[in-house]
Amino acid sequence: MAAGLYGVNHVACLAKDMDETVRFYATFLEIGVRRIVNDTPGQKHYALDLGGDSTLDFFEAALGAGGTERNAIGALNHLALSADPAFIEAAEQRFRAAAVPVEVAERAGQKTIYVMDPNGVNVQLYPVGGGNRK
Repeated sequence: MAAGLYGVNHVACLAKDMDETVRFYATFLEIGVRRIVNDTPGQKHYALDLGGDSTLDFFEAALGAGGTERNAIGALNHLALSADPAFIEAAEQRFRAAAVPVEVAERAGQKTIYVMDPNGVNVQLYPVGGGNRK
């Protein structure tokens, strides 16, 4: 890592329905809200706690806002969250019990899963120690 950089502080996304978004991350991934900020009058910004100094932030999208191509240049292709293999297994079971589609893949000899959040963010649970990404 470059001298002076310390990792990801936050990733910012838009939420079409904040209650649904918060419920999804709390129910399936056990991620709670660290703080709620009113950036502009009438628009809230929720910071979901990823541990350490990192957050996954969602801003309330303006009414009628449309989506964009997930694979467009500069768009977020997927968000990979590091997780214990046992957590990945438990999360997969929660998703399947709720009929949420899950894609299972193998990375560096370990199981990883992908799931789409309510806003179209493709979330990957990547095993801690799941291989050298250098």
